[in-house]
Amino acid sequence: MPAAVPLPHVPRHRHRQLSLEDLGTPLAEAELVVVDLETTGTSPTDDAITEIGAVRVRGGEVTGEFRTFVDPRRPIPAYIAALTGITDATVAGAPDIATVLPMFLDFAHDAALVAHNARFDIAFLKAAAARLDLAWPEPTVLDTLRLARMAYGRDEVRDHRLGTLAAHVGAATSPDHRALSDARATVDVLHAIIERLTPRGLDTLEDLAGAHRRASAVQLRQRHLADAIPSAPGVYQFLDEHGAVLYVGTSRDLRTRVRTYFTAAETRRRVLDMLPRAREIRPIVCATAIEAAVRELRIIAAEQPPANRHGLRPEKALWLRLGPGREGLRGARLARSEDDGSALIGPLRSRHDVEPLRGLLTDAIMGRGASLEGAERIRPTVSHHDRMRRAMREDPREVLDHAAARMRALAAEGRYEDAGRLRATAETFLAAAGRADRLRALAACPLLVAARPVPRPGSRHRSWELLAMRSGRFAGSSVAEPGADPVAAAQVLAATSTGEAEHAAPLCQGYHQEAELLLGWLAEDDVRIVLVEGTWAQGVRALFDAEALAQRYAASAPRS
Repeated sequence: MPAAVPLPHVPRHRHRQLSLEDLGTPLAEAELVVVDLETTGTSPTDDAITEIGAVRVRGGEVTGEFRTFVDPRRPIPAYIAALTGITDATVAGAPDIATVLPMFLDFAHDAALVAHNARFDIAFLKAAAARLDLAWPEPTVLDTLRLARMAYGRDEVRDHRLGTLAAHVGAATSPDHRALSDARATVDVLHAIIERLTPRGLDTLEDLAGAHRRASAVQLRQRHLADAIPSAPGVYQFLDEHGAVLYVGTSRDLRTRVRTYFTAAETRRRVLDMLPRAREIRPIVCATAIEAAVRELRIIAAEQPPANRHGLRPEKALWLRLGPGREGLRGARLARSEDDGSALIGPLRSRHDVEPLRGLLTDAIMGRGASLEGAERIRPTVSHHDRMRRAMREDPREVLDHAAARMRALAAEGRYEDAGRLRATAETFLAAAGRADRLRALAACPLLVAARPVPRPGSRHRSWELLAMRSGRFAGSSVAEPGADPVAAAQVLAATSTGEAEHAAPLCQGYHQEAELLLGWLAEDDVRIVLVEGTWAQGVRALFDAEALAQRYAASAPRS
């Protein structure tokens, strides 16, 4: 690990229009993740990532590193292999991007991303997230290439390539077209750039992110709205003159986040169009970040703020339902009880998923070609129904074996696009079934209280963050002081948490986004279940992982 480079002293400038006291995140307090990618080519649409390297930095100190090869699921061109040293053999056995990207996003959680020629790296990461249907967190992005052009003229350096800059600033690591080495070199280049630019008044994260832009007149005129926002986790609401909600957001630090809306770093058109109408910013301080995230969801669903990208309509979820008896498979807008022998998977991403999924399950259980008979003529026997229900709720291997065999047959015929579509449908099935399995388990638990240790700012001791859930809905959260008994704190939270029994629904119908936030919290490291009423069981999650399809496909290979 390279030696930590201290951030330079940040001077105050009397005549700066946006001073540190007014706006922004001081660079010494900013969480930065410097990232570099290696890829099979230059197109985010047509090429794939082969390696990710990243360094997490705060206050000039390296606090963590991330590096992994990525199987691109395609051959690596010879000239790329010659440039990077990464060959097909290098990535053989490496995880694919579906496994790696969530891990990287977790590593980079809440940090600004830094890259040299950031457009390239960020475009690949965003394209991968879109293909995997992962929410892109919209982090602040710093581009050391663009910043270096401001800091170093051509009279000092012949060009602004990473290797040239690293040599010029005396970086501890020389870039070599390998992800972690290049990320380490970029860290040293970034610190040298900061040392150059802070005397010019660029002394906050937002200043650097918007160094090539200027805040608009509206942003400067409205920045007083951020004056009274506290530094705490919570939700913020932009309100118009009538008190109507224009926009809702959440942050672990309300003060820092809200101030960014009045800097040049804010470029989203829907937000900039909203600012002239804003008359007040209302903060809602929360005990924990997970409480803030849930409150944000509930407010957006209830208020439908016009400046939020998508108004949440959890009650409009779409499911694939196997009816009781011989009803067969249908799309359904309402998740009902499965006690009558029915089965549900979902919520689905799109109504266009219904027919491919119906066809996959029908052909897998009732025989190839059965789905061509038409929905109105498909009537599964009792045996077919039981097998289909088992595949949807307990064990998908019969469906995966069918998909794997068909994919091999299609590939052998040269019908690669058809094989690719079938694979996508099988992965959609796994995602929907796994999603339903988790929601089913959480909805069936009348009370669940869990705890996890969290760092305490300014102390080497850790506090306990506690979360109470009732039937898959958020019921309360709290933070217990270091040394406190988490069981006693959980008992207090259970006794005081809001009752949600009247809102309970099968598979968290009508509030599944909230339930999935809670499930994400439960999946984090060091979480401990403290109190349970009823039964809490995560089910057979591994069977519904996308890797299960790859395993069944490998098992279907003909033996030599």
